[in-house]
Amino acid sequence: MKRTADAKTVPSGAPRINHLDWVRRIWSERGWLIVLLFFLTLLSSAVAVTYPYLSKRLLDTIQGLLDSPGPGDPMDRVNRLLMVFVAVGLAGLVASLFPGIRGVTNSIFEHIIRMKYFRKVMAKDHGFFGKFPSGDVVTRLTDDIYDFPKLSWFLCSGIFRAVESISKVAFCLVAMFLINPKLTLYSLIPLPIMIAIFYVTQDRIYDTFQKNQEAISAINSRLEMSFSGVRIIKSYACEDKYRRFFKDVLERRFGTEMAVAKLEVVLHLIYQYIDYVAQVGIVFAGGIMAVRGEISIGTFYAFYTYLTMLIYPILDIPQLFVSGKRAFVNIDRLEELAAHPEPVRPANQAPVGGLETIELRDVSFSYGDRPGEALSGIDLSIRRGERIGVIGPVGCGKSTLVKLLLGVLPPTRGSVLVNGRDLRETELESYRSRLGYVPQEALLFSGTLRENVDFGSDEPSDALFAYAIDAAQLKDEVASFAEGEKTVVGQRGVSLSGGQKQRMAIARAVARKPELMLFDDITASLDAANEERLMKSLDSGSRGLSFVIVSHRLSTLQYVDKVLYLDGGKAVGFGTHEELLALPAYREFIEQHLGGR
Repeated sequence: MKRTADAKTVPSGAPRINHLDWVRRIWSERGWLIVLLFFLTLLSSAVAVTYPYLSKRLLDTIQGLLDSPGPGDPMDRVNRLLMVFVAVGLAGLVASLFPGIRGVTNSIFEHIIRMKYFRKVMAKDHGFFGKFPSGDVVTRLTDDIYDFPKLSWFLCSGIFRAVESISKVAFCLVAMFLINPKLTLYSLIPLPIMIAIFYVTQDRIYDTFQKNQEAISAINSRLEMSFSGVRIIKSYACEDKYRRFFKDVLERRFGTEMAVAKLEVVLHLIYQYIDYVAQVGIVFAGGIMAVRGEISIGTFYAFYTYLTMLIYPILDIPQLFVSGKRAFVNIDRLEELAAHPEPVRPANQAPVGGLETIELRDVSFSYGDRPGEALSGIDLSIRRGERIGVIGPVGCGKSTLVKLLLGVLPPTRGSVLVNGRDLRETELESYRSRLGYVPQEALLFSGTLRENVDFGSDEPSDALFAYAIDAAQLKDEVASFAEGEKTVVGQRGVSLSGGQKQRMAIARAVARKPELMLFDDITASLDAANEERLMKSLDSGSRGLSFVIVSHRLSTLQYVDKVLYLDGGKAVGFGTHEELLALPAYREFIEQHLGGR
């Protein structure tokens, strides 16, 4: 039994959507351009179809003049027809703009779609990026959209080539019917056969293209992992092993690419030869009728020209369905990204005028794909200018706590309050603009040192840049680079050492001039002396600056007012270092893990 397209072909997690309605919504972004393209398409088809008809009239007129010249100048009727030829030629000149405008429109729609879905992706939460690998997302926003015969091409060139073909076929059939209805009916024989073939193969077309796009996503995900982890691969001398992993996904893509190529070739040959056989039959029939005198030479010439014109349009019409199925795969893959739920936030969010207090009230959080709670029942209050140290064993929830303060992770229970207002009712952009964040694993962007430091600053300046790199203990190193602040750091800062990358992340956070600084373990990049200089620089450069510092170094505790000790996702103690030493668990942890540092 034949399965329906919805039951068979929609990717897992993708919504069932009306593809034609999706196209209409994208077209509405540039409605005037679509109207212009329709006009130029019909004009181009009309001009193309008019030439053979005028040629027939001209040949019949000349033949009539030769057989039985009438009174008056015999060239008057010929000249009038030639003037019509000139008028049609001028219309054709206007219509010749059509292919160029169509190509430009492809790029316009590509830009619209990519920006639309990029905005949707950037609005997603941490769960989205856990579900979709970065290589897969990149593929859906690039390869699925760009170039022939993908989505942006289909939205304009694919559809309007088909519109041009359909209009040419319609105009040709009208002209042919006016010339000879009997031969016209013969020319319609291939159309139902082609439609029947497409109907039988449509599910296979969709499935083949979907599997190919999934294979491309797998390749790009593997490439992204290869280049991101190239140092690990080389350190473990696992080039051959990883090459085998890559070969597996590459062979899968090769198989799907070959399946697509075979399907397209077979369908094209079937459509082409059906049309050629029909054309040969009609030429024979028309030739016999011309020899018998049932039609004139001009009629036979016009009819033969129309048949020649119909070859590629008739092949283009089924190609619309094939490229449409491919584009529908691309649409479903984009909509699968968009369908992932976004964080729900109230419509009227209050801006943050300044960070006076930040409070975690009975906050718990659990990752959906992990058992248990990462944090449970955390109570914490941070006042302006206060410095909080966070310590605890590996895996106790320190980084999760920082991400809750950033608003990146929403609490599964409890509330994060900013100036007494729930963070969910607070304007996130306004809140985050007052934060400086240095993650455990520093991530730099492709570009120069200066661009990375200025990335988060609203008002970058030379003085602010100099202050930021000096505070991060990078001044001498930046000066030592051949191109100074214009040195390009490469993808993810590949040209810098691990310590330099993290200090660049510190400089980037400092340049934001934040009110709350979140340090998620910076001990790997700064020794005790540099850490002391950083704290002094921040003291002198930022009044009222609050801190939350995750640390594995005992010396860091001298810079904080209070310490939050986490163990197993729970707050075991909160107070000054001296107060917490009264807790046996805290004292034992300090002696075992931080005593010698």
